[in-house]
Amino acid sequence: MACLPIRRSLKIYEFALTLLFSCPLLAAQNPPVDQHANEQRANNEEKFKIAGTVVRSLTGTPISQARVTLTDTADRRNSAFIITADNGRFTFAPLGRGKYALEGARRGFIAAAYEQHEQFSTAIVTGTDFNTENLVLRLTPLAQLSGKVIDETGDPVRKANVTLHMENHQAGMKRTIPIGGDSTDDEGYYEFAAIAPGNYFVSISAKPWYAIHSFPSSPRPNNLPPTVSPSLDVAYPTTFNNGATDSQGATPITIHGGDHLQVDMHLSPVPVLHLIFRAPPGHEQHEVATPVFEKRVFDSVEYANYDGMRPISPGVYELAGIPGGKYSVRMQGPGFAQSQQSNEMNLVKDGQELDVAQSVPSSSVKFTVKFPAREPQPKQLSIALQDSRMQVVAFKDLDPTGDAAFDD
Repeated sequence: MACLPIRRSLKIYEFALTLLFSCPLLAAQNPPVDQHANEQRANNEEKFKIAGTVVRSLTGTPISQARVTLTDTADRRNSAFIITADNGRFTFAPLGRGKYALEGARRGFIAAAYEQHEQFSTAIVTGTDFNTENLVLRLTPLAQLSGKVIDETGDPVRKANVTLHMENHQAGMKRTIPIGGDSTDDEGYYEFAAIAPGNYFVSISAKPWYAIHSFPSSPRPNNLPPTVSPSLDVAYPTTFNNGATDSQGATPITIHGGDHLQVDMHLSPVPVLHLIFRAPPGHEQHEVATPVFEKRVFDSVEYANYDGMRPISPGVYELAGIPGGKYSVRMQGPGFAQSQQSNEMNLVKDGQELDVAQSVPSSSVKFTVKFPAREPQPKQLSIALQDSRMQVVAFKDLDPTGDAAFDD
């Protein structure tokens, strides 16, 4: 395979050559001694090689057709690449003295640098005292996670929203964040391909196909009974891979390189809550502010939808379709656009009233990170806020001036 060598500039010692030609006799009888020039000339004449084999990290077998990139750490614009042969071998030559970064990549594998561990890797130094011709560059194969979602009768759940969450350790902080989503097909199957090793969670959000949400508090003519059976007035709570319906009770799925795991999910319906909401004073005669339900899912927020709101008396409304659980209830609408009132509530019983009187306005916080005099700010710098349960409630990258703002 052809190799694109890293370009190096060679200096021509015009001054030394001029002395040699203008005073040949003097040069022959008493040659000048310039130790620095001799060292520079020796460096220009010395050439080195970086070579090795790309292998599977699990088995050690060679990987062909992998792309190997070599980069001069002193000038990252100066790089070259090569495609490995059938035996996984690669060679970069000729090279001068220096420090180089080596990285391999191939479809179906995780791109990795030489001896990489999380965000750190080992640079390769060329020189007479270093053996750089028998390197081993290890690539880990990607994994796959799939499964089937079924309902309480064993039938497939179609068009369920499947979210994949991963434990993330970047920036020195552990966070569990969503990294992908899928929707189940007609047979209830979902799939996540090309997954890196790590700890994962799967959550399912879906609606029973037969569900009908009634408003029993609404007046019925002639005192007729409700038209909807309570067995149909149900919903599926967000469900995690171990059957938990709250992220704090979820257990991780540990995935190794090359794994092909199947995780089937079973959904069980629960009765929905019918909640009473009283419009704040001064809002009864105007467009009514509506509550927004938010639920913590690991270190992010998930919104819960309800199936409508109906007036049952002046200034009093009924909401239907919310499964029980702990929610942060935020008011949205006229009079709340600036303050963004919110309140954490544990919704557990039918007919429970949303006490928006205890809502408090959300806040904004601005941070400035400063470094000792003349110390440059790192290129990747993040800041996070954690609550008393050590859950990350806000996370942002700092801008080039070292500032970050958390709103709402």
